[in-house]
Amino acid sequence: GSFQFLAREFSTEKIPSYFITEVHRILKRISGIEIPFKERRDKCNQLGIEMAEKIALEAEGLEESERFSFLVNWAIASNHLDFRTVGTGYGFQMAEIIEELRACISEGLKIDQRDEIFRIAKSSLKILYIHDNVGEIAFDKLLIKELRRYGASVTSALRGGPITSDATIEDGETVGLQEAASKIILAGPDTLGISLNEMSDQLKQELQTADLVIAKGQANYYALTEYKPEVPGEIACLFRTKCEIVSNDLGETGKINVAILL
Repeated sequence: GSFQFLAREFSTEKIPSYFITEVHRILKRISGIEIPFKERRDKCNQLGIEMAEKIALEAEGLEESERFSFLVNWAIASNHLDFRTVGTGYGFQMAEIIEELRACISEGLKIDQRDEIFRIAKSSLKILYIHDNVGEIAFDKLLIKELRRYGASVTSALRGGPITSDATIEDGETVGLQEAASKIILAGPDTLGISLNEMSDQLKQELQTADLVIAKGQANYYALTEYKPEVPGEIACLFRTKCEIVSNDLGETGKINVAILL
């Protein structure tokens, strides 16, 4: 099954998320499990909603640029909510997870282009927001609400099928993204991050017309570094690195928080 596929197909010419997507498709087909980790995914969304409510209250008293930076920090920290990698992600104790995320924020951003991203967001009419994980999307909702305050329309792009902890359209509805975004579109099928080969026509169109693309997570960072020449607008990637290779590529070591313009 999956090992045969990797032995046959593996190549350094393709981004890692291509192989992860195909292996997960094989595993779903063999196991007959349509939504792997369903209970864990639902729990993550519920926790995300509860935590984001607390963070929204903390953001209220801040002035505009501070509030933007604060919400970007939480959007990046919540990228650590990926239950494949977070230490406390398996226990789902809210107090523990909030402390884990606060610790993540206290590290600061090793690559910090928030001021520049803020300036671009303020002058953008059309923003495309490409989501990553369940749970995390509740924090994305706060940042999208902030972006809407600047007068931009914001399109949310979500996956059409489940893979690991990536958020689907149904997950977006669960956390109420439709209350924040101008519209929600299908990014593509059950791919890890967006797929250059399998993205939807809607996503292709939005990538062509957005003044600013905000992409969450390492898999979307991989994809958009490859796809950047095709995108006329600015691209901002917000994520916490999952592996040394990406951190090294960015001139750093260890797991780091990143807000970068491509």
